[in-house]
Amino acid sequence: MNKRCLSIFILFTITVNSQNLSKVYDEVKSSVVVINIITIEPRKVNDDLNLLAKATQGSGVLISDDGLIWTASHVVQSAEMVQVEFLDGEVYEASVLSSNPMADVALIKIKGKFDLKNKKVVKIGNSNMQNIGDDIFVIGAPFGIKQSLSKGIISGKHYPDPLKNSLINIEFIQTDAAINHGNSGGPMFNMKGEVIGITSRIHSGSGSFNGIGFAISSNTAKRLLMDEPNIWSGMNFILVTGGIAEALNIPQESGLLVLSLSSKGAASKIGLRGGFIEATIDGVELLIGGDIILDFVNVNFSQPNFQHLIKKKLETYKKGDNLSMTILRQGKIINIEFIKQ
Repeated sequence: MNKRCLSIFILFTITVNSQNLSKVYDEVKSSVVVINIITIEPRKVNDDLNLLAKATQGSGVLISDDGLIWTASHVVQSAEMVQVEFLDGEVYEASVLSSNPMADVALIKIKGKFDLKNKKVVKIGNSNMQNIGDDIFVIGAPFGIKQSLSKGIISGKHYPDPLKNSLINIEFIQTDAAINHGNSGGPMFNMKGEVIGITSRIHSGSGSFNGIGFAISSNTAKRLLMDEPNIWSGMNFILVTGGIAEALNIPQESGLLVLSLSSKGAASKIGLRGGFIEATIDGVELLIGGDIILDFVNVNFSQPNFQHLIKKKLETYKKGDNLSMTILRQGKIINIEFIKQ
C-alpha cells in the first residue's frame, strides 16, 4: 500500500470511528445525570458556631426505570440534599440508599414517580469481558460543563494488594480518557453503549487530569450495590495515626476522626458528631472537634481492610440487636449504644 492509499485508509478509519462514537453517544446521553449536592457543616468562627452550606456537583447514570442511579460514594456521602438533573432539563430530588466508600460507589433513587420520556435506562455491561486496549468513552459534567464526552482506552486493570486486602474484591479500570472534577460518579461506556465502570478518581499532582484516571468496574459496582447492599453511614471520616493521633490525644494507636455528617445518615442517627474547627496537623488539613471512634465491633482500625471487616462483622448481627461504639468526645471516653436497624 503506497503512502497516498495509506493516508486515505487512516482518514476513512478515523471518520468511521468518529461516526460510530457519535451514534453511540446519542443513544446513551439521556441516561447520564448531573447530581447537585448540598452539604451542611458547622464551623466555629470567633467562638460562634455557624452552619456552612456547600454546593457541589457530580455525575451519575440511570440504571432502572424506577429511578435507581449509580454514582460515586464521595459525591453523596455526607449530602443533606440530593438533586438529579436529566438532559431534558427535568430535576428530581433523590435519596441515598447505599454507599461503599471503600470502593467509592453509591446507589441513589429518585423520590416518587418521574417521567421516563426522553430518558434512557442504560444497559450494564460485563466488565470482565473488557480488555486492556479496548476503546471506551466517559460522559459527565467536568467543572459543571454538562454532557461532556471524552474518549480513550482501557489502559490497565488493577486490584488491591491481596496480601493486605484478602477479603476485598474490588476492580479498578484505568483509562487515559479525560476525567476532571464533576466527572465523579459518571459512567464509563464501552463502544456498545454499555456501562462498564463508574468514574472515581484521578492520579494527579496538580489536581487536574494528567492522563491517568480510574473507574470502579461495573461488576464490582453491581455486586456491592445490587447484590450486597451497604448501609449509608452518611459520614466522612479519616483514619488518624502517629503524630496526628498524638496531637488529638487519642489513647491508642489509631482512631477514626469523624469529619462531617449528613443528618439523614445512619451515623448521625445513632448520635455521632462531626468536626467544626479547621486545622492543619502534620501538613494534613482536617476538620477537628468531632468524635473519634476508638472501637466498633472489636475491629482493629490499623488493618488496611478494616472497613470491609466492620461490614462483615455487622452482618453477623440481626435487626433489633444491641450494638455499642466507644468514642472519644471532648477528651472523655464514652459509649454509644444503639439498635441495629
